[in-house]
Amino acid sequence: MLLEANSNIYPLMKTQTIKKLNAELLKDLPNTMDIMFGKGEWVFDEVEKLYIGKDKKYQGKDFGFIAVREDGTWFTGARPFDDLTQAH
Repeated sequence: MLLEANSNIYPLMKTQTIKKLNAELLKDLPNTMDIMFGKGEWVFDEVEKLYIGKDKKYQGKDFGFIAVREDGTWFTGARPFDDLTQAH
């Protein structure tokens, strides 16, 4: 996942290092998504400008996802599978 400055995963890393890592990952976000989720296992939502991949840790009955904005911020969520198959 993209690291944030307040990440508890790497508490000993300096903020500058984490920001630099984000910048490196953002240089080629599609390639970063391939590495994180697998080639062909994510989509780009043109309307919302979000890179979306399946959240493999999600345990619910819906589709759990991780969405990454072009600026590197990200969030998780879940949508019912029926919502994904309906035309908008």
